[in-house]
Amino acid sequence: MGEAVSKAITNPMAVFWILLVWGGFLMFTDVHSKRYRIIAGTLHGLTHVLAVFFIGWFATYVSVKLSLYWFHKGFFTPHQLLIAAVIIFVLGWIVGSIVMGVYLFISLNIFKRHSNEAFSALACPDWKNFLRLRIDAQGGLTIFPIGIRRVARKWKTTGASDGPGYVSDDSKATPPELIEQPISI
Repeated sequence: MGEAVSKAITNPMAVFWILLVWGGFLMFTDVHSKRYRIIAGTLHGLTHVLAVFFIGWFATYVSVKLSLYWFHKGFFTPHQLLIAAVIIFVLGWIVGSIVMGVYLFISLNIFKRHSNEAFSALACPDWKNFLRLRIDAQGGLTIFPIGIRRVARKWKTTGASDGPGYVSDDSKATPPELIEQPISI
């Protein structure tokens, strides 16, 4: 393990990727203070870098053992590399998602940060908002911020030849409403 850490620190490409991951998570951190960004971004980035290291280490160990057992060939063979790639993909997906979820959970519930990122993962069908843009004959732009509190879940056909083909058949659905006054530019 000491050799792996030494290589990670002395290899310019490894240092580049570690700094890139750290910088990415540092910039991702939702800030209300510079200190929070540095601490939270560093911890989040370090957690991902450690996950990459341990998943890679585990994948190499397991893939060499499996390659020796199944194919009687060891390290750095096509079989071993393919097995390692599959292990890294699966564990990276699972562990990376868990690390990100825990980060968002802590950020939202303790520090009241990253609400947009945390709630987007919920795929909540309600509280949808959109902008309606109207350009008049003189070229003036009016922006209408519109929201729907509860989206319709049941629909029925109108049978009309013109106009909408479907209308809401959901008594709990709310009609569109202005979120705030129109903005004219």
